[in-house]
Amino acid sequence: MIIEYRKPSAALAPFVDHLWEKQVEDTGIIPYDIETIFPEDQTVLTYSLGKDYYRSHANTDHFKEINGIQLEGLHQAPNFYKHQPGIHIFGVKFRVGGLFAFLPSPISETNNVSSEADTLLTDLPSLSHTINFDQRCEAIEAYLLGHLIEKQAKKYLKLLLMLQELDADSSAMSSSYKTLSRLFQEVIGISPKEYVQIKRINQSLALFASTKDIKSQDLADQLGYYDSAHFINEFKKYTGKTPKNLKNSLFDMKDSEFIDEFKQYISPEHLLHYTSIFHKN
Repeated sequence: MIIEYRKPSAALAPFVDHLWEKQVEDTGIIPYDIETIFPEDQTVLTYSLGKDYYRSHANTDHFKEINGIQLEGLHQAPNFYKHQPGIHIFGVKFRVGGLFAFLPSPISETNNVSSEADTLLTDLPSLSHTINFDQRCEAIEAYLLGHLIEKQAKKYLKLLLMLQELDADSSAMSSSYKTLSRLFQEVIGISPKEYVQIKRINQSLALFASTKDIKSQDLADQLGYYDSAHFINEFKKYTGKTPKNLKNSLFDMKDSEFIDEFKQYISPEHLLHYTSIFHKN
C-alpha cells in the first residue's frame, strides 16, 4: 500500500488540512478486512481513480459502491470501508468548516453522507490516473482557489477568529455563545457542544494510540470529563465501542502491531496528525 501526503499551499492552508493519496497494486494485499474511521471534524473530497471501494455509515450492514468523485461530509458515527487490490484514491481533507468556503449549498446537507461531488460543486476537474500525485495536487488546488466564495470565506475566518479569542479568554464564552452557536451551525453544520465532543473523542483515540494500556479514568481526567462514566458513554456514542472493548481487542499486541492494527480504526494520516499534536502538547 502506498500512501502519499502533502500540505496545501499557503493560500489554501486556512481551508485545507492536507491532500493525500492511497494506492494498492492489483497484486497487492489489503492488510485489513474493514477499515473503520471514527467521527472526525473534517470533510473529504475524494477521486476514485482505480477499482471501486465500498463505504457504509454507522454500521456494517449496507455497503455502497464508491467510484468517481465523492464528497464526504462530517460524520457523527463511524464510517466503514472495504477496499480491494487495485484501488487508487486521491483526496482533499478540509479543515473543520473549510468546505463551507467553496460550497454554494448548506453545509449541513453534507453531514453523514457521501454524495456525488458534482451535484454540490461545479466544474470539478477530471484528474487522470496517468499524471502523478503532485500534478493532481496542483490541479485541485488551482480549482479550489478559483472557486473560493469570498462571502463565505469571510464567515469561516470570522469563526476561526472567535475560536482563537475564546481560547485566549474563556470568560468571553457567555457573551459570544449565541453568535458562536449560529456560526457553528452555518459553517460546520453542528453545535459547538457536539464539535467539542468529537474533538475529545479524537484526542482519546490519539492517547490510546500512544499508550494502549491507559485507563478510562485517566483518559477522562486528561480530557476534562466530569467522571469516567460520562467519558465511556460519550466514547461509545461516537465509536460504537467502549474504551475497554477497544483496549481488550488490542491489548496483547506488540507496539508496532498495535499501531498497524489501529489504522483499521482511524486513517493513518489522521492518526499521525493527532498523535503529533499530542506529543507537542
